Amino acid sequence: MVKIEKVSWGKVKVNGQIYHQVLIIGEKVLARDKEKLENLFGTTHQIGDWEQKELLSGKPDIVLIATGWSGVLKVTEEFKKKIEEAGIELRVVLTPKIVKEYYQLVNQGRQVNCLIHTTC
Repeated sequence: MVKIEKVSWGKVKVNGQIYHQVLIIGEKVLARDKEKLENLFGTTHQIGDWEQKELLSGKPDIVLIATGWSGVLKVTEEFKKKIEEAGIELRVVLTPKIVKEYYQLVNQGRQVNCLIHTTC
């Protein structure tokens, strides 16, 4: 099981490694490509198409998105619709709540794909 050890402003520690922001896809941990996101959107407050594809992969029960300390990361209506059409539950939480929410779901035996945004 992936172990989210600590979340703080601009950092998340997963499986002993520190990242700026991450995607957790089953047992796979992927650093978000900050440079690619900023080049495309001018910010990391959006979810790239390649990230959406990863979050939907592996037939998760739930896509869990931590939207930052103030909830600034945007989950578009288009992406919400893709999740719904795939028959997947979406949960959106503020980043300080992500660790508790993630472990509650995983401990219930749910397959969770997750994006953790660690700033705004």
